[in-house]
Amino acid sequence: MSDKTKELRNKYNSKNRHKNFGPCLRKVHIEGFRGVQSADLELEFPITAISGLNGSGKSTVGQLAICAYKKPDKSMTYKRLYIKDFFPVSPADPKPISDSAKVVYFYETDDYQKPKEVTVSRVKSSWSGYKRQPERYCYYIGFTVYLPKVERRDLSVYAGVNLQFTEKRDIEAEVVKKMARIIGHKYENVAFQGVSHNGKESEVGIAYRLGYSYSENNMGFGEGRILYTIDKLESSPEQSLFILEEPETSLHESAQHEFAKYLLDVCNRRHHQIILSTHSSVIVNALPPESRKLMIRDEGGVDIRNKISSGQLRSILSSGHVRSLDICVEDNFAKVLLIEVIRMKRKALLKIVEIHAIGSTDAVREAVRILKKTGKKAIAVRDADIGPSEKEGLYSFPGNKPPEKEVFEHSAVKAFFKSKYDLDVEWFFQYKNVSDHHYYAKCIASEIASDESVIQTSAIEEYLKHVNNNFDYLIDAIEKELDNHN
Repeated sequence: MSDKTKELRNKYNSKNRHKNFGPCLRKVHIEGFRGVQSADLELEFPITAISGLNGSGKSTVGQLAICAYKKPDKSMTYKRLYIKDFFPVSPADPKPISDSAKVVYFYETDDYQKPKEVTVSRVKSSWSGYKRQPERYCYYIGFTVYLPKVERRDLSVYAGVNLQFTEKRDIEAEVVKKMARIIGHKYENVAFQGVSHNGKESEVGIAYRLGYSYSENNMGFGEGRILYTIDKLESSPEQSLFILEEPETSLHESAQHEFAKYLLDVCNRRHHQIILSTHSSVIVNALPPESRKLMIRDEGGVDIRNKISSGQLRSILSSGHVRSLDICVEDNFAKVLLIEVIRMKRKALLKIVEIHAIGSTDAVREAVRILKKTGKKAIAVRDADIGPSEKEGLYSFPGNKPPEKEVFEHSAVKAFFKSKYDLDVEWFFQYKNVSDHHYYAKCIASEIASDESVIQTSAIEEYLKHVNNNFDYLIDAIEKELDNHN
């Protein structure tokens, strides 16, 4: 853990927070925006990195957060943003907001036990609540804050021959060094040159490197965007709120890592609050666990998970092509049981873990040892009659018998087979002399002319309807193992 992270944690402690960061956001509660029926974003650190698959709602959260403050009275040029700026109604999007939509903002005050709560909700065609918001400078740095000049009509390109230079604004040497560390270039200087033409005024970023200079007209997207982002973070008033949309865009991985370190540094010096959306496991890994949020959207709604590890994130964003944790079990029945338990309790974990049917108890223990030796993250879930050894990463199914016996000897499962197939399971095992529990499903499948996998899944699903709470500790153990690999 870096010294910057320790310092920020201390400054952001609930008792110190308002003194250092002013009326910053503690929490945002969202209802009825772009299908987000109910979601709570807890801001546990000055930097909050929200990740998730495309369409999960990351942009919605950031756009609502930037609407949390009213314009400081002393500012003449600053323009605040409102909810209507991000959620326009049109024939293409007739109802991006529900009739009962609202967002509840919770702000820090000088009494940490009494946060200020403001609800912004729609009354007919207008929004109420804005007047009660505290003042703060807020900056939204999306993809259009810096576009390559060839992609936009800008006087520095389209009137370049006739431009007149106005005032030049030099960037402080220390800030130039920070930009250089992120991009990986050594700059002699970086400045913003004022330009004008036919009454229009603008600024053009200019970098000086390797004995020559070049303007942003000839910068790559990543370099130009970093220039603008850092300049805004350094030149804005202290204690400002920043919303950054995917700042890793067009940055190589080393630059992403250095940028995350820079965010820790700038928040420590200037006490900004930063909320960023990202798909970068590199950025997530460079930030402390309390910074990390994962948004998951499914048929049940939107869920925001806290303290996501970079490994978990990479597994989810790769749709399971890269797994964060290997779990070893004894046989295929145990594998199916664990898969269905996870599907019922924490479906998202299925894209994070890889479950392997290994063989005997000793083989499972050895597989975990070898996987760990090769640098992989691995645990085991053994049969209940073997028991756990959690210090070794060896857990067990609930109960006191092998999982096949726990399932097929359960009264609800026996009643299911009697009702659906007119099969008395207990009598059938006695009649056929089926003493080895490993053959329970196979023998039943043969008797009723079905497939073994169908019998396994049917029995497990019925079993879990009645005992699924018994598996809570096992799900907690898996998530704990994932969190231990931040």
